[in-house]
Amino acid sequence: MFLLRFIILIFFLSTLFLQSAFCASNYKIQDLIIDNSDRMVVIKGDGNFKENKTNVYAPIPNTTVPVANTPINIINNISKFTLSNPYRFVLDIPNATLIGASRTYKTTNSNTIKEIVLSQFSVSPNIVRAVVTVNNQADLSKISAYSNGSDIIIKYNNPIITNSIQYKFFTPSGDADKTIVPQNTYLTTTFNNTNDSKTTIPSLQNKYYLSRISQNSDGILLKGIGSISLIRPSYNASNTEAVFYLDSATLSSKYENKTYKVPSSQNIKCPSITLSTYNSKRIKVELKGESLRDYRLVMSSDGQSLYISHRTYVLNNKLTSENAKITSYKAQKNSNGYFIFDLAFTNPVVYSAFELNDNFYLDIYNLPDFNQIAFDNALKSLGTGTSASKISTDKTRYIIPLKNFNFSYANTESNAKSIKLCFKEKTVQTTTQNNNKDELVISTSKPTNVEKDSMMDKNIVTFVPKKDKEETPKPPKKQEISSMKKVVIDPGHGGDDSGAIGGGVYEKTLNLNVALMVEEKLKKKNIYTYMTRNKDMTLSLEDRTTYSNEIAPDIFVSIHTNSTLQEDSYGLEIHYYKDDSLNLAQTMHKNFVSEKNLKKWDTKDRGVIKSRFYVINHTEAPSILIEMGFISNREERAKLVKKSRQEEIADSIVKGILEYLGIK
Repeated sequence: MFLLRFIILIFFLSTLFLQSAFCASNYKIQDLIIDNSDRMVVIKGDGNFKENKTNVYAPIPNTTVPVANTPINIINNISKFTLSNPYRFVLDIPNATLIGASRTYKTTNSNTIKEIVLSQFSVSPNIVRAVVTVNNQADLSKISAYSNGSDIIIKYNNPIITNSIQYKFFTPSGDADKTIVPQNTYLTTTFNNTNDSKTTIPSLQNKYYLSRISQNSDGILLKGIGSISLIRPSYNASNTEAVFYLDSATLSSKYENKTYKVPSSQNIKCPSITLSTYNSKRIKVELKGESLRDYRLVMSSDGQSLYISHRTYVLNNKLTSENAKITSYKAQKNSNGYFIFDLAFTNPVVYSAFELNDNFYLDIYNLPDFNQIAFDNALKSLGTGTSASKISTDKTRYIIPLKNFNFSYANTESNAKSIKLCFKEKTVQTTTQNNNKDELVISTSKPTNVEKDSMMDKNIVTFVPKKDKEETPKPPKKQEISSMKKVVIDPGHGGDDSGAIGGGVYEKTLNLNVALMVEEKLKKKNIYTYMTRNKDMTLSLEDRTTYSNEIAPDIFVSIHTNSTLQEDSYGLEIHYYKDDSLNLAQTMHKNFVSEKNLKKWDTKDRGVIKSRFYVINHTEAPSILIEMGFISNREERAKLVKKSRQEEIADSIVKGILEYLGIK
């Protein structure tokens, strides 16, 4: 019996030895490379290393009592520990063989790493050791290591570099400027057995590595290392499928072709998101669901995370605790037909960019005050139609109409304290010198090719808000209050849709005439007014409601002219559908369908009517539809075409809006 047990034990130990010997040759390490951003080191391996866990904790060495050889954690037999004097992060990789001699990698232009040594630490068992020596000011607790399945990654979670290098975060077709990199860190490698040296430019060509996906109750977070460059999304006609790409990016293998839900605490059907590798330079992200244009792609202030969430959540919740302020605006039209708009901030900003209804939108989610005076002074003479408004207490929206421009690119500074937007005029116009005498700010960042072509162009307007409060007087209190109010005016029909026709008069024309008068009168009351159309153009009902929902106004007012086959029908109507719109409808009825107006216009009150019109059903703000008379009635039509009647109608509509908004 004893002999039998001894034989079994010998057999078991022999099996373990053979397995160990087999595993020893399972993973071969060839080299290491360092990321351009100075945030990531990749140990290139040949094999399949199954180690995917993250958030490895490395304690900071005690600066008063030196600590040596401090073990920190072991995951799947990968040992990680720190050393002091000098500060080092050590990684022991089991069952691994180093191809070639031990070597030392010295860095240039690195803010964190001094050198890295790769060596075959032992051969029985086979262990490869990587020793990362860091600068004294580096925080070792921010270093972690994990694998993407084939390579081992050492990551340093330092704050984004502080130098003012710009990179593209949003483009129509990709990052065209391949020379822009966050950091120009490179390595000089010395082989310890021969002292032969070579210098290598960073081999990790992609500037972003997507390494983690997480979900909360109202969205999904794509997180990684480097700098996100987003190629703008494309949508199908039904708005149920969308595709966008992360340019110059690599996807962790564990997320390849995986599908996730985009959660929402609202009563909506959650869309799905699928990630895949499109090619060696791009990650493809596919969204499927309903009303996908209602979702925002929010960029983090360090440029390393992308949060996807429904716009209602984004607009109504605080996304970051640190607010920013405007330090300057710089607007420029150059002779080559480019419009360049620079925004500078005191603190890093959280933001998103998107295109909708022939407009480009830039939303800043931690900018409570966009400084109307500075904005007006910088943009007023350029005639671009660019506007700014508050969309909630801590958020600001900038809108650039794309009627005369094609969007070119959006840049952000590496510390997210400035954003540059560039547009190309569809029809190049001859520019003239601007004599604006506001303070000129000289940018410290390197000019882009577009800017270099226009260095001698003087049609530049720059405005810096004065720090002295007395030099920049605040608007009167009335303007501050009313500036928070936003109204969307919707002139019904337009373009190919003429609406009702009576006696050669088109409804679309009457609607637009009155709407433009309402807009002008509201502006004089310092109210932000948005027109779904300001000319004779075709707009779908969905276009109108989507536009309004993006603006998130206080109210939506659609202006129409009535018609019927019974030519003797006449009178005024106010329509609403949602319960939250009844008060607005009643207030408008009191002012528009007043006894004074009924008598003066010789018409009648047809009442406040609950109707399921598309535009007042699908807008999220309190919404009404006004029927200002019958174009099919000869007598009423003859009055409606008169400018004096249109002015009176506009005055009454404005009066109803002001009363509802509580503005005198």
